[in-house]
Amino acid sequence: MNTCMVAHATQEEQDRAREEWFATRDVRKREREEKEKKRLEQKKFHNEWWGLDDDGNRIMKKPGEEEQKR
Repeated sequence: MNTCMVAHATQEEQDRAREEWFATRDVRKREREEKEKKRLEQKKFHNEWWGLDDDGNRIMKKPGEEEQKR
């Protein structure tokens, strides 16, 4: 609870806030898991698109890159 709630709310309001927090705990957990799953999918797509390994190092050469070195 924030300090404003502790300083100004009645005990009943604090109890309701705790009940609501615990009641929605599973929903917040599921949202965090979905967000993390989406982040990992986006990272995988990004790495495939740019030809990167898991550490962010390029594993595929761009077309014409070897020709420029000669």
